[in-house]
Order: sequence, then C-alpha cells, then structure tokens
Amino acid sequence: MTSHEYREQAERLLRNTIYGGHPSPAAIEEAAVWARLAQAAATTEAAQPTQSSGGK
Repeated sequence: MTSHEYREQAERLLRNTIYGGHPSPAAIEEAAVWARLAQAAATTEAAQPTQSSGGK
C-alpha cells in the first residue's frame, strides 16, 4: 500500500464514525495506527531514489 492509501483508510475510519455518532476509543486508536503506517510509508517513499524514464 502507498502512504496515500494508508491515509485514506485512517480518514475513512474517522469519517464513518463521525457520521454514526462519536468515534469510539477503539476507532480512534485504529485510525491512529493507520496514520502511523501512512507516515512510515511516506518516509520510505521519500527515501527511495526516483527512476528516470531513460532515453524517451
């Protein structure tokens, strides 16, 4: 998964609980885990060297 996908999952969790009422502590904690995964993935993505398109 990409950092964007992890972030979307965290946001989806919070959005769904907000519309259904107050988010439970479990939902908040799960969203926090997804947010940490998104941050780790973004760090990894930023550290990876970009590949050029070559001679195109």
